[in-house]
Amino acid sequence: MAGQPRESGEGRKRDFLLTAGIILGSLIVLNLPPGSQRSIQLFLRETVLSPLLEINGAIARMRERALDFNVLRAQMDSVTGLVAAGRTLAEENRQLREALGLSERERHQVRAATVIRTGTPGAESIFLLDAGSDDGVRPFNAVATEAGLLGQVQEVFSGRAVGFDWSHRDFRASAMTPDGRTYGLVEAVRGGFREQDRLILRGTAYLSDLSPGEELLTSGRGGTFPRGIRIGWVAEPAEASAGWSRSYYVDPAVYPGAATHALVYLDSVADTVAVEPDSAAGPGQADQR
Repeated sequence: MAGQPRESGEGRKRDFLLTAGIILGSLIVLNLPPGSQRSIQLFLRETVLSPLLEINGAIARMRERALDFNVLRAQMDSVTGLVAAGRTLAEENRQLREALGLSERERHQVRAATVIRTGTPGAESIFLLDAGSDDGVRPFNAVATEAGLLGQVQEVFSGRAVGFDWSHRDFRASAMTPDGRTYGLVEAVRGGFREQDRLILRGTAYLSDLSPGEELLTSGRGGTFPRGIRIGWVAEPAEASAGWSRSYYVDPAVYPGAATHALVYLDSVADTVAVEPDSAAGPGQADQR
């Protein structure tokens, strides 16, 4: 009985020293240069946090496999119908481009990946992917779901990658309406709570009046996001800049917290259509044309 108070006092002292050491270490890390902080993050991610990340990935994959079979079957039937209807249009487009001597559009290869959320405070806009450099994933690759644009890849490692979604402060995407008449830049706007984060379209022409519900797609400008990925829909006007431009709030097509599976857009592939020169023209005449 006499030894218990001494052991209890030693335990409290040990806990106090451990807590003080953690606080001191945190203050030192917070004041390090950004490069050193990234090195420490990489070290912790590769050592201490590696088992936890593997467990989170396994749980996310199990949750994905547990989706309702009927939902997956309905999605597969819808995709099959779209593919069957698009074959005729694709063939007509190919014949028309060949007749005009145009090259094929760029086709982006995609890699399916599972989206894993770390769940740590301050990293709400960050997600992990179970695909990395070994799968052809590169920094700045676009990440999208079947509903639309989710975000982009930030860092790539062997077997996994780190990305951020559209709610991140560094997110920017060039957007356009489906008819290609209105262009602008979409970025995130922080709300009072993270659940109130939303998108805003800036830089549109002042005379371009967009109505609520109009769809917005990626324009392909800048080279980061391929053309034609759905971003969202116009919600309401935001502001006007002295007669020069308009801004609109945008309802996103994808809510980041609900994304469990995504496609990573890899490097594009373009096939050039070879057009034979007119048989009546000689080599020199063909060059002159």
